[in-house]
Amino acid sequence: MREQAASDKKPIWPYIVVALVLGLVVVGFFVIRDLIAFGRPAPEFPALADAPDPSLHGTVAYFAMVGDPKTQIQSGCVRVVAASGAASEDVLCVTDAGYDTGPQLAFLPDGRLEVTMFSWPTDQSPVVAWQKIVDVRTGETEDVPPAQLPAAPAVQGATVTPTGEQIIVDNGGNESELVLATADGASRTLWSAEVSPDYSMQAIWAPNWEWVLAYDGRLLVVTVDDPAQVRVLVAEASGLGGWGSTDPRIAPYAVTDLDLLAAGD
Repeated sequence: MREQAASDKKPIWPYIVVALVLGLVVVGFFVIRDLIAFGRPAPEFPALADAPDPSLHGTVAYFAMVGDPKTQIQSGCVRVVAASGAASEDVLCVTDAGYDTGPQLAFLPDGRLEVTMFSWPTDQSPVVAWQKIVDVRTGETEDVPPAQLPAAPAVQGATVTPTGEQIIVDNGGNESELVLATADGASRTLWSAEVSPDYSMQAIWAPNWEWVLAYDGRLLVVTVDDPAQVRVLVAEASGLGGWGSTDPRIAPYAVTDLDLLAAGD
């Protein structure tokens, strides 16, 4: 009887093999899914440069970088562009001084533009290296005296309107979503898509609260109508040095509700 009971006992190795195969299938599924996701291109949107929209008011400043592969010296120009996509103009060109990072851009209430560059002391917070004020309308530039330089990066633009409408960006996993939430707790998705895991979006309100400026390596104008529209204003905006690697407040773009450029400039 004992010999028969022993012979009737089924081996467990087939179950182990099945479990291993199932485990490999599950792991393979997630690996393949992630590989496909990493190869996913950035979402495509129509370009305002191809079809300017005169109903959009305001001006956006950003940094257009140019790299020289021979000298490894980075340079570029601060550029202003009409939110409508109808006009653009370079207002200040900058060269990487070796340890400078930036620029951070911010419009003053009168429409002049602050251009701030930073340096990165070892294991310390960013330090302002220099700051210039550019009059976009006239092209005049003035240096800010060292004693008047700010102590830290400026706070970026608002994500909440005076009436409580809030722009929320969710960059979780392989999906990205831009949501408009109201003060009463309601919300509406302005845009969502499956994206690469390294895709990231930021967004701020234009000061006239009529549209949203979003950044994903490009500058996007998002109107909050129903349905919302997302259009590319600038195909690429970046910065010099270690821009953005330590302090996300150092953003190479800014927006004002003033129309500082005439169509055709």
